[in-house]
Amino acid sequence: MISLISFVLASGFSLAIIWILRASDPKLARAAKVSRLDLSSPIRTALAVSVFLPGAVLLAIPQVGVFFSWFGTITVVGWLIALKRPKAQPDRTKAGWTKKSV
Repeated sequence: MISLISFVLASGFSLAIIWILRASDPKLARAAKVSRLDLSSPIRTALAVSVFLPGAVLLAIPQVGVFFSWFGTITVVGWLIALKRPKAQPDRTKAGWTKKSV
């Protein structure tokens, strides 16, 4: 039971950080023309490092099996999060949009 709890907590923490990093990606936001979460580069770097902190904790305690499960989960789900494209905001300069109608 401890293994399951530690797996869920470690995976949830890492995937939440990955989702925050995706929401603050400047290149993705620029390409999709959507707004993004504005984070500075040092904060984004700290978040990227903190994604792997649960793995270090799982290795520090004798939970090697849980570590491999966690690592596989953040790899696969992280790629799925990265592949999801943001919904583009409508171009308000076309299709009859004016500043008065917004």
